[in-house]
Amino acid sequence: MTAPEPDPAGDGLSPGERLLIDRLAAALQDADQITLVIGSGVTATAVPRVQGVLEIADSYAAGRNDDGALERALAQARAELVGARPVDVYRAYRRVFTDWVSGGAFDVIAQQAVLKAYAAPDPMESPLATHGLGQRLDRGVGEGVENDRFSWLLPRGVQALGHLLAAIPEAFDHRVLTTNFDPLLEIAIRDAGGRAVSLPLDSSGGFGHTGGSDGAVRVFHLHGFWRPTLHVRGPQLLHDPARIAENAPLVATTADLIRGDTVCVIGSSDWAGTITAAVARTRPVRVLWALNDPDAATALGAATRLRENTGVAVECFPGVDSERLFPALAERAGVAVPPRATGLKNRVRHHAWERQLVSQPDSSPPRDVPGLLLQLERRFGWVTQQRGTVQPIRLLWPVRLRPRASVIHMVQAFVAGALARLGVEVRICIDDVGLRDTEAQTGFRDDLDRWIDHTGHGAVREFVSLSEFLDRGARYPAAGNPEALLRPTDPWSVARMFYGEHNPSLYSLLAAVKAVPNLTSWDELEKNAWPIVQAVLRTDARNLLTPLTLWPYLNSMLLESTTNDVMTLGGRDEAILWAQWRQTFGFGPGHLYNPYIRNLKHDAHMLRWSSQEELTRHLHRTRELPGWDAEGSYIPWLFQNALLLPGYLNHEPVPETDDFPLDSWAAFVAADEDGKPVLDDLAARVTNVFLR
Repeated sequence: MTAPEPDPAGDGLSPGERLLIDRLAAALQDADQITLVIGSGVTATAVPRVQGVLEIADSYAAGRNDDGALERALAQARAELVGARPVDVYRAYRRVFTDWVSGGAFDVIAQQAVLKAYAAPDPMESPLATHGLGQRLDRGVGEGVENDRFSWLLPRGVQALGHLLAAIPEAFDHRVLTTNFDPLLEIAIRDAGGRAVSLPLDSSGGFGHTGGSDGAVRVFHLHGFWRPTLHVRGPQLLHDPARIAENAPLVATTADLIRGDTVCVIGSSDWAGTITAAVARTRPVRVLWALNDPDAATALGAATRLRENTGVAVECFPGVDSERLFPALAERAGVAVPPRATGLKNRVRHHAWERQLVSQPDSSPPRDVPGLLLQLERRFGWVTQQRGTVQPIRLLWPVRLRPRASVIHMVQAFVAGALARLGVEVRICIDDVGLRDTEAQTGFRDDLDRWIDHTGHGAVREFVSLSEFLDRGARYPAAGNPEALLRPTDPWSVARMFYGEHNPSLYSLLAAVKAVPNLTSWDELEKNAWPIVQAVLRTDARNLLTPLTLWPYLNSMLLESTTNDVMTLGGRDEAILWAQWRQTFGFGPGHLYNPYIRNLKHDAHMLRWSSQEELTRHLHRTRELPGWDAEGSYIPWLFQNALLLPGYLNHEPVPETDDFPLDSWAAFVAADEDGKPVLDDLAARVTNVFLR
């Protein structure tokens, strides 16, 4: 027998939901305290349930370097449990991970499941930018991810519950009990303007000190929490599911936490028996138990069984979906649930549209630094991250020494020159560590100097040899002042703080030094496994020195004056390097990144041509390829950054081809389609500056 279809009340609720709302609304009106007990069904649209967690565990095992041993052990466990409930397989998986990996190994699987609900708009700027996908999250990183609340996916029901708890926390005795290990409920409460404290129970039922959290909603995680806390630090964050039922102290604490006259259980099958056993130990209470199954007979049977197991009155409600229930309950209680704000930090800039709107022939560059940075963003797609740097007065441009400079260096030099012309102190730090080719260094530096002059018009700049800086530091160590201890200027101290205390994943380190691509999902990693292996095989180990040699120089600059007057210049692929720096040393300088050019690196001859004829050939051959006109591809990148950018910075007339003004990429494409020799003209104009 199944429950009848929802009646024509027009509210979209099932009869079970409507009846449960009536019961809860009556309890709220009578000032009865309600103890909410929340299960995984409430967050299931964002965080995988048991079956999804098992799939993550299988993916982890498939990528483990153990000759398939863990995969075979998991397959053996599944074979022994054919037809069993997913939760029984979950118990077996936990045992296998403990036996074959470690007692806390499954915590990493749980953390990856929770992070399915987290999607930062810019992965390179999220707290996870420096964290490996399979690496265990520590408390600091976990808290940072939780504080990035606008990046979390909150189901509609969880969002409404967060507003209820933030608006009338006293009705729920400022507490919620949950068998979930995710932080979505806390995030929803904070999102609604309330305060929430995460209190996971340890194996003995303790949850630590709760002082200083007056007015906050205490969220008690009965089966553990996804990240370490001050009380539960690990190494095992989640309780062993095979032992929860027999954990008397855990059950006793859960019973003590049930303070309300009414207990409402939503989204939980209570597979571990914790809730049932705890209710059986409490004083007589009224239990309202929501079931997702719409079958009325099943609800009656469940109520009978629960009454027998607990000794108290239990009323079960079939067909309850928290996505409908909590918004309707909030409406009944008079609690508004407005559309969720996205937050200013998640701004979206449509650079392509803006460039079309502001590409005006008579425009001239601003005469102030903030204005110029804004125009670089709007017109040319550069990325600025100022982090409190209102007007940078010092620019650090780190450049790795190469046999020849590329057009990417030229474009960066144009901007460095323009900033120097506005009074910014420009320092070009040549990374020549381990390289002693003096002749190459002279030619490389001369090219950078010439390109800076193209827009700097003789403005002051300073070249620094990184190897000489490190040699000086080795001979004359810096004084041990407090600032130098926090941000050391010697490689060994940097290594101790970065590798020892911060402890990034090896993959994130390789991504930071551009040895491998910075991929942020399992699917991307699996899809690019062979390219990653090839990148590791061909990349010089010398790249690993970059953080240990460049960061000391930046730290020495920051010792000279305040942090927020410094900005770095580089490519967008360096963002993770500076994210690693911030994770290690805290608040840091601003950053200016040039637009990314697809599929090409500094050493490609297409970026280091030797004649106009050679560049012309590259342009015409590229023009024949599919996708040649996509943003960030070779030709549009050269046109925008090597032709339009320096002309704009020098306030030169808009370039023309056969009286056809080339003031935007759209104009360039139109001229090309009209048969104008725009590719030849682009090669001539850019080469004139590149090789002059």
